[in-house]
Amino acid sequence: MSVVVWDIETQGLIKHSPGFDREEQVRNLEVSCLSYMVIPSAPLLAGDEAAAAAAVEAAPMVTLWRDEDEGGVGPFRALFEAFDAAELIVGYNSLGFDHPVLYKHCDRRRTEKHLFKVHDAFARLRDHTGVWFKLDHLLQANGLATKTADGLQAIEWWKAGERTLLREYCEQDVRALARLLVLREIKLPKIHSTAPNYVFGISSALAARRASEACLQAEAEVGAALEQALAGSQPDDSRAA
Repeated sequence: MSVVVWDIETQGLIKHSPGFDREEQVRNLEVSCLSYMVIPSAPLLAGDEAAAAAAVEAAPMVTLWRDEDEGGVGPFRALFEAFDAAELIVGYNSLGFDHPVLYKHCDRRRTEKHLFKVHDAFARLRDHTGVWFKLDHLLQANGLATKTADGLQAIEWWKAGERTLLREYCEQDVRALARLLVLREIKLPKIHSTAPNYVFGISSALAARRASEACLQAEAEVGAALEQALAGSQPDDSRAA
């Protein structure tokens, strides 16, 4: 079982994208590259922050490019397969940006299954506090390495063909997000407060998913046992005859 942490970069800005509203403009953006890492679930659920952090550092990174599709199966097939296999899909504002940008590359039913696995730390923090926290500000407030550039610079690198710099930036964003989300708690700038892991963290989201599945399984087993018991209590009409 695994968790996918990911991020995308786009070829242009939202304001330059066609569309009647912001949502449509986001959907009409095109990916330049995306990066993701697959982390085993076990160390994230172990309750040991050091073990979770070590798993984040050990996880291999994959970067895919929009214009590279040697097998003719779609440039992002490997990502979608990782999503299929994952228990949890983790991003930062991924429900509002990353996933909508990718809608055009994946069929609807498969996308829906992926969306039900999403843990969007940006949305969680925003909904709990009413504040739109920039990832870089959270990293800085918690003593972690900050972003090496920004989305505007990433677009310029794409246009200039600076793929090494663009890849390094996207991969650094993914690793930095994962490092943040395995902390037991994080300091929140602007409001000068602290958020516990169950608000933003990967381990709590993963544990909640496991608990939900266990409850559903237990309910199904109880229902099946009850049906069997009721069936066994019915009179045998053939014997009576």
